[in-house]
Amino acid sequence: MGPPAHGQITKATYSIAAPGVPQGTTVTDPRDEVWTSIWIGLSATQGDASNSLYQPLFNWSPDQKSQGCSAGADEWCVAASTYTSAGQVAQAYVPVARDAPVDFEITVHNNQVHQSVRVDGHRVSHQTDPLSNPLRYLYSADECYTGSGTCGSLPSYRWTNLTIVLSEADPLFGQTLALVGATTSPPGFSTVDGGSTWHAAAVVIPLDDFTAKH
Repeated sequence: MGPPAHGQITKATYSIAAPGVPQGTTVTDPRDEVWTSIWIGLSATQGDASNSLYQPLFNWSPDQKSQGCSAGADEWCVAASTYTSAGQVAQAYVPVARDAPVDFEITVHNNQVHQSVRVDGHRVSHQTDPLSNPLRYLYSADECYTGSGTCGSLPSYRWTNLTIVLSEADPLFGQTLALVGATTSPPGFSTVDGGSTWHAAAVVIPLDDFTAKH
């Protein structure tokens, strides 16, 4: 979603109930482990590696310890994280039980980007990074690293209570929404203040069959 006509995104909040973990993964070499991440991120551009992507991560692997997480095989791990031109900068993963409510907040203040992750209302991960350039895009992905095997399929899930705050009102910002396979419920983002704040109750992500893609 983006860019706004003027200004930048100054805040984004959203939630998720930890979904079911991927099914049908295969691994042939434990030294090259499979992993799956789901995330929403903010950046100055769409996919330009020279600009940081501020993206708290939900991550899962058949061998969670290989990713530095103590979670069980039926749980996800979560951490504040930023992808920079120098690589991933992230906090330690924290286990998240199935269906646990997780709340995310990304804010911009004094040329810094602050991430906060809460599970059951308790802050479990946070990170502050320099703002590389004004944030103008919000986007998300299901990400699969096949390693020495296959990622199987990721059950359907939903991001809920998404709110985006702009530094300058843009009454047409909602029209920048582009969905590939996903749906919003109810349809689209709405604003009640002339375009400074935008909200969607839920973005529903369908089952993702990584094996079919490869």
